[in-house]
Amino acid sequence: MSLCGTPEYLAPEIIQSIPYGESVDWWSFGVLIYELINGTSPFHAFNKDPMTMFETICSGEFKMPNEFSGHLQDLIRGLLQVDVTKRLGHMKNGSRAIKEHIWFQDIDWHCMLNQTIDPPMIPNLKDPLDCSHFGKSPQMALPRSRTDQFAKQFEEF
Repeated sequence: MSLCGTPEYLAPEIIQSIPYGESVDWWSFGVLIYELINGTSPFHAFNKDPMTMFETICSGEFKMPNEFSGHLQDLIRGLLQVDVTKRLGHMKNGSRAIKEHIWFQDIDWHCMLNQTIDPPMIPNLKDPLDCSHFGKSPQMALPRSRTDQFAKQFEEF
């Protein structure tokens, strides 16, 4: 058996080698939304042991942060539904059910499709490598000489 993809984003049916369709994309979308808002995936705590993580994914167990609004929790629970027949996006109304979910109520999908939607924030950058809008992460810190090397390569590009 061969698995392709980021392990934390794999839907249960992929892990279990069950035939699947686009429902796996809706699962991954749920993981992505969770991670973008929380900073870690719902299965991050289990990623040190892949087998434990896969078991957790297949059981659908994950901790929902208290800070998530009720609408966001509902959306994520719908997308991270282990039972494919109940997974949001895979049921009767397909992707329309996701687009019409109350958590997305302020999204103008027509503008999004036409790329005319205004971004919620445009950061002021000092240079192409300005990372001041990101939190400090010791595991991602590069020595200044390495950063300067990237800046030089970027300028040449």
